[in-house]
Amino acid sequence: MQLMSTDVICFTVLFLTPPSGNHFKEPIRYRSPNGSPRLGFKLTAETKAYYDAVQIFAQGRTVSPETAAERRKVRYTVEIDVYLGEKQRGDADNFLKCGIDALVRAGVIHSDANVFQTSARVHKDSRHDPHTTYLVTRMEN
Repeated sequence: MQLMSTDVICFTVLFLTPPSGNHFKEPIRYRSPNGSPRLGFKLTAETKAYYDAVQIFAQGRTVSPETAAERRKVRYTVEIDVYLGEKQRGDADNFLKCGIDALVRAGVIHSDANVFQTSARVHKDSRHDPHTTYLVTRMEN
């Protein structure tokens, strides 16, 4: 898949909202290589589905520079508008982690460490049309 670079990307993930921080990961038990039991976390099915949806709706677009030298100089702003569906609830700050991680996984941005400004707005007035809108902008240093 060829990624196309632009300075601004806007897209909408239809029918889905990012999982909140409480539904982002779930605890698991596993065995370490030496056989001792361990506790850890794995992404929930809801989170994986949301990551896949962001990748589909981003349509291969990216604001990430091609070279590592250029990536060191770039910063991103991310605006997320979450339109909650029936019986959904959540705080704006809880949607940011999964929302921004989904952008990294989809290749829209190269690292969440380079996001210098974020805003998240939660809309409760559109209960019959849940969706999430992204506006991602690349800023050069």
